[in-house]
Amino acid sequence: MRAVVLREFGAASNLRLENMPDPRPGRGEVLIKVHACGVCYHDVINRRGNLPRTHVPAILGHEAAGEIVEVGPDTPGWKVGDRVATLQRLSCGECALCKSGRNSLCKKDNRFFGEEISGGYAEYMTAPVMGLGRVPANLPWPVAATVCCTLGTAVHTLRTRGKIRAGETVLITGASGGVGLAAVQLAKADGARVLAVTSGEAKVQALREAGADEVIVSRGLDFASAAKKLTGGEGVNVAIEIVGSVTFPQTLKAMAPGGRVVVVGNLETGTVDLNPGLVIVKELEIIGAFATTREELDESLRLVAEGKIRPFVSDAVALSEAGKAHFRLENREIAGRVVLLPQEIQ
Repeated sequence: MRAVVLREFGAASNLRLENMPDPRPGRGEVLIKVHACGVCYHDVINRRGNLPRTHVPAILGHEAAGEIVEVGPDTPGWKVGDRVATLQRLSCGECALCKSGRNSLCKKDNRFFGEEISGGYAEYMTAPVMGLGRVPANLPWPVAATVCCTLGTAVHTLRTRGKIRAGETVLITGASGGVGLAAVQLAKADGARVLAVTSGEAKVQALREAGADEVIVSRGLDFASAAKKLTGGEGVNVAIEIVGSVTFPQTLKAMAPGGRVVVVGNLETGTVDLNPGLVIVKELEIIGAFATTREELDESLRLVAEGKIRPFVSDAVALSEAGKAHFRLENREIAGRVVLLPQEIQ
């Protein structure tokens, strides 16, 4: 098969198309013919060498969708022809955390596609079935590939962790990316007032189409005063922090008393200085959010299949364009998701 292989951490140009041995599924696994694989900023961080569990050579990509072409031994419930999409990571389904519904915190089997497991930047991939969800027949492959990491993450962040309520005001940083556009739509659908933060005018239209009530354009990402002004000086009830360290100080300043900050991204993998006094006097809650459960993926696929949430796949390109896709993503040229099509190799 052909796959995009990363043999050295660093620049986007290090992603190169190669001929690789065909994979075969083991016990509890299936072989997937990959029809689409989303390109996420997590992949950019991974390619740079900032995720310690990844070792080169590596095949990146945790947003894969395709059809099963072979079933490994002792793998009941799955058959050739099934349409599937990957979760970001696995869970064992048996430990105390999994049984309590906290699958994303599982430590017994927490492998991540594109890190410990070869990902979807390839014509074929093997996948443990504990890391798969079933794709409705009416969903196009590029959409199916991106649902888990965009809308699935939004469902986990807004509903499971943030517990947003109708009438609350929600601030979303990094709102023009795939997770951000899904979060804008979901928050709006759940009855919130949505303030979307972006760094450029070119992405305003996409955010308004997604349902943002207000779009704050701030190239320098100093948006706290604008958020305060738009809320009559009160601040926002919930913040979905997708950017992370770069915007976190401004997000804290934008919070209303009793507000909840849900941190789901840290694009520059940096750290922040935190003033505990601000957290104390406002009684702020700082909440982490990580990955998507199979139940959240199923809900996300249902929302998209029923037309309640619109996917934002902005471009679909051949597998050989993976490096260019990373370059565009790093340079903030993409609103939504760009998807690789492994079966259309140039």
